[in-house]
Order: sequence, then structure tokens, then C-alpha cells
Amino acid sequence: MIPTPATSLGAMRHSLLAKIFGTCFLAIHLPLIAIILYLGSGFSTHHPGPVLGVLLGATLAGTIACLWLLWRFFAPLRHLARAIEHYQAEGAPIRLQISRKDEIGTVTRAVVNMVAEVESLMKSLRHQASSDPLTGLHNRRWLAERIPVEQARAAREKSPLSAILFDLDHFKQINDRHGHDTGDHVLMAVSEAVRDSLRRYDIAARIGGEEFCLILPRTSKQEATVIAERLRQTFEVLVVKPLPHGRVTASFGVYEAASSDSMQQILLHADQALYAAKEGGRNRVFALDRTPV
Repeated sequence: MIPTPATSLGAMRHSLLAKIFGTCFLAIHLPLIAIILYLGSGFSTHHPGPVLGVLLGATLAGTIACLWLLWRFFAPLRHLARAIEHYQAEGAPIRLQISRKDEIGTVTRAVVNMVAEVESLMKSLRHQASSDPLTGLHNRRWLAERIPVEQARAAREKSPLSAILFDLDHFKQINDRHGHDTGDHVLMAVSEAVRDSLRRYDIAARIGGEEFCLILPRTSKQEATVIAERLRQTFEVLVVKPLPHGRVTASFGVYEAASSDSMQQILLHADQALYAAKEGGRNRVFALDRTPV
């Protein structure tokens, strides 16, 4: 089959080698083509000056055209290199519109897609590492990273920061009598109630089997106590079959952090308040005043 001009042009668009070959061929032969056109136009060849001028002009034009076309051919790689540097420095996603169909276009698209897949995988892994798979709430590891951030923000804003620890009452008995599936349903129902009750900037994490922690920015001890009481009442009316009505209850410990408290001290004070709530009969809220440990 004899290739037509259309098929040859299509091959050029899809082959970097064909583009480079065509560019170099044109640049090398442009002086010869210029001389042929010069002679074919009937100009005199008795004086070498015009002939040399045509040769030099055609050589310069061919060189400039060759360099410009090669610069255009490799432009996607330059854009990709800058995008990757920006991604490495700032984590910005790579967004490139690639219409080229040659090898450079194929490689560029492949790299962009691979980076997008790696970023999606890393995002999924970060989510898995920082969240509880059963409840969807954050986990203790994420909480340990987040509390110092919220403390620093509270210090800058000179605003209160409170913590609530709560523990489901007699949760082991639910697992022992009704099975772990029922226990899982209780944990999921409680987590859903927590998500529905908190504000968008509040933080909720499951930090143990049946133990949860809430970090409440811009919230005083009194306000946190109201929130804890509202959650306590919400849990009391949860319906999780086959448990009887009112079986899901929790004990709450509330503590408003001092500016000098470390994360460990915040959790320790909240845990002391939680212990006092359990000692007081469970299914209740206890708020601890700021006192030295």
C-alpha cells in the first residue's frame, strides 16, 4: 500500500522520530532548496555575493526553524518537569492538558496518571492511618497530632479549649450476651450520633474499644458540659436491636484545658473526670475543675 500524504502526516503526528527527522531534513536541505529556487528564478550567478547571501540566509533560517521546532516538540516535558517540582514542593496536583499523540505525549500522560494514582493511594492510606475503620471517626494517632494544633490555635485566639472523654457503660456485657456484631452496631450508632451532634470544627475520635474523645475548640467547661449532657441523653434513646430501650448509656468526663497543659495532661484530667462519673453511678456527666495533678 502506497502511503498518501494524509497517512504520512498522521504518522508524523504520532511519531517523535518522524518529527525530528522531518525537521532536520528541512533544516539541512533548506540552503539547497533556496539555491535551486534562486537559480530557477533566473537571477545571475556571475556575482557570488547574492548566492552567498541566499546560502547564509537559508542556513540561518533553517537553524532557527530547527531549534524552534525542537523546542516545541519537547515543551510537554518542560511543563511536566515544572509541574512535578511544584508537586514535590507544595503538594499541588499536576494538571496538564496534553493533546500530543507522539511518544512525548504518551510518556507525559502516563506520568501524570501515575502521579494522580499515587496521590489517590497516599490519600487513602493517610485516611486509613488516621481513622477508625469501624466507626469512621478519627483514631488515637490522629488525635495525638491534632490536639497540639488546636492548643496552638486556642492560644493565638485566646479562646477556651475543652475535652470530653466518654466510655460506654458495661459494654463488655453487650458483647458477651448479644455478640460482637451487636457491639459493633452500638459503636456505629453512637459514632453516628456524635457526628450529628457536633459542630463542623469539633473533633471526635475513638481512642479505645468503647472509649471516645471529643476536642471542642472555642468551648468553655460549662459549654462542654452542656454538649456532654446532650450526648448522654441522645445515647439513652438509641435503638439498637436486640438491646432493650435505654440500654446504651455512657459516662462522660469534661475538662477545660489550661494553656500550660500538655496533650497527656488534658487526657489525664478528662480521664479523671470520667472515672469520677463512673464512680458516681455511670450514665452521668462530671466536669473537673482545673487543679494541679
